[in-house]
Amino acid sequence: MEFKKSLPPGTVFNTSDKKMATKIKKIYYNGNQISVDAPIADSQIWVKVSGLGDSQKIVEELRNSNIDYLVIEDIFNLTQRAKIEEIENGFLAVLKITSYNKDKSFTHEYLSIILKDNIVYSFDEDDTGILNIIEDRLMANQGKLQSYPAKFLFYTIIDTLIDINILFENEIGRLIIDWEDKILVDKKKEINDLHQIRKEVLLMRTHTLSFIKSLEIIKDIYKHPAILEFKKYYLDLFDHLYRLSDRLNIDLENIRTLNDIHQNNINERTNSIMKILTIFSATFIPLSFLAGVFGMNFVYMDIFNNPNGVWIFIGICITIFILMLGFFKYKKWF
Repeated sequence: MEFKKSLPPGTVFNTSDKKMATKIKKIYYNGNQISVDAPIADSQIWVKVSGLGDSQKIVEELRNSNIDYLVIEDIFNLTQRAKIEEIENGFLAVLKITSYNKDKSFTHEYLSIILKDNIVYSFDEDDTGILNIIEDRLMANQGKLQSYPAKFLFYTIIDTLIDINILFENEIGRLIIDWEDKILVDKKKEINDLHQIRKEVLLMRTHTLSFIKSLEIIKDIYKHPAILEFKKYYLDLFDHLYRLSDRLNIDLENIRTLNDIHQNNINERTNSIMKILTIFSATFIPLSFLAGVFGMNFVYMDIFNNPNGVWIFIGICITIFILMLGFFKYKKWF
C-alpha cells in the first residue's frame, strides 16, 4: 500500500495497491419508479462507484456535487481510520470489512459512503459486489428503500457492512472453538494460525471502536435532519456496534487463554523431559560412585580376584538402579 507523504491537505492521492478500473453506476428512484443511468424527476440518487483506479473521473463526479477536496482525499486514503463525520449538508462514513476465505486467508476491503442532500455515493476499492444485495433489494422494490429518502439508503449501507463484520466475527468465534479442541487434544499443536487470527481481531476491534467514537462525537446527531426521523435505526446501529465490540473483546480473551494453555503445554512437555533426564541422572549418581571406587588402583580388593567379580558388580548396580526407581515411584515423582 502506498502512503501520502509531503503533500498539502486536500491532495487526492490513491493509496490503493489494486488500482481497479473505475465503474460508475447511477440509480435513480422516487418511490414510484426506478431507473439506471437515466434521470427521473424528484428522485433520490445512488451513485455506486466500483474501483478507485480512475481518480480523475471520480473527482470530477464528486466536484459536480460540490464535495470538498478534504472529503475526496479521505476516499482515496485507504489508511484512513473507520469513522463517520459530518460534512456540508450530509455525512461521510468510512468502514473496513474483513472476510475469511476457504484457503484460510483474510481479505480486507475499504468502503466509504457519502450522503449529500438527496445523493448517496458509495465507493468500493475493488469490484467485490459487497453492495449488490442492497442494489437487488432496491431494484426489486423490497422493503422501504425505494419509498424512503437517500438518508435511509445511507444508513442501510452502513448497517449491511457492519452485519458483514458481525458474520466475520461469528466465523472467528468458530475458529477459536476449533483451535481450543485442537490444543486440548494435541498438546504439541503449533498455533501460528492463531496468532494471525489474533491480529485480525485486534484490527477489527480497532476499526469498530474508532467508528463508535466518531459516531459518539457527533453529539447532536439525532437532531440532525438527515438522522432525526431514523433515530431508532441509528440506535440499533449503536447496539450492533457495541455488541460486535463486546464479542471481539471476548474473542481476544479466548485467544489469550488459548495462548496460555499452549504455553502451559510447552512447559509441561519441557518439565516432563527434564524429569526423565533428572531421574536417569539421579539413578546413575551411585552407579558412577561405584564405578569410580572400583576403578581405583587398589592392590588389595578381593572382588578383583573373584572370577565372577564383574557379574557381582553389575548385579549390585542393577539392584541399586531398581531400588532407586522403586523409591521414586513410591514418592510419586513420576
